[in-house]
Amino acid sequence: MAVLFALLAAASYGVSDFVGGLASRRVPAITVVLLSDPLGAMLMAVLLPVYGGPVSARTLGWSTAAGVAGLVGVALLYTTLGQAPMNVISPITAVMSALVPILGGVLQGERPHLPAWFGIVLGLLAVTLISRQPEDHPHGPIGWRPVALAVLAGVGFGAYFICLAHTDDDSGIWPVVLSRLVATLLAVPLAAIAAGFVRVPRPVLALACTAGALDAVANLAFLLASRHGLLSLSGVITALYPAGTVLLAVLLLKEHTGALQRVGLAVAVVAVVLLTR
Repeated sequence: MAVLFALLAAASYGVSDFVGGLASRRVPAITVVLLSDPLGAMLMAVLLPVYGGPVSARTLGWSTAAGVAGLVGVALLYTTLGQAPMNVISPITAVMSALVPILGGVLQGERPHLPAWFGIVLGLLAVTLISRQPEDHPHGPIGWRPVALAVLAGVGFGAYFICLAHTDDDSGIWPVVLSRLVATLLAVPLAAIAAGFVRVPRPVLALACTAGALDAVANLAFLLASRHGLLSLSGVITALYPAGTVLLAVLLLKEHTGALQRVGLAVAVVAVVLLTR
């Protein structure tokens, strides 16, 4: 069951990113966040009677920090997915989101196994290769800004995972629900500053709501996977979520990849697997 739940989480995360990226090509990314995050929080809150638990001051504090980090990650991700090829942005973000918790652990005195160190090196190599889009590519060359935003989005997601890891083990899904509520509250003033309160066409509204619902499904599926089996196994499978984003971008948006990028995508897969060992 753990493998099936982890596969569901990976598929849901991958499709959620793709759909959210599409919506961000029509309206500001912060608008998409403002629509998707509350829906995800509400869907997760419905499950609190089943997967709830006590909320201590520690859990509340780390959940709040997770909400800030998650908002930064998803806002930057949607912004970049709306501006650059998804088959480039998604793998870079995934590698960084796996890399940051490892480095955070090292700073706290943890000593990763040898495979994780190889994953760190390969992850940096993958980011370099994936960002190398040739001048004659149909999408044109990728500047440094989208790559930098993708890296920062991954850092935000990595920090989100670190914060959630510091919440109490018996708190159920409260940390996820609380972090989404915090992100929603912060998104409101950000949307006001960034002119994010715009008229949203129905198709875009549907995309944003779909992204929020799928993200909620992915969070629940990962929670169930980690509780029904080994966390390391669930993490490895779930961390391969960019495969769904890349596949949909290639099939539906006809995005292309250069030779070095294809090598980078393969290296990214190996890096993520090693980082989550």
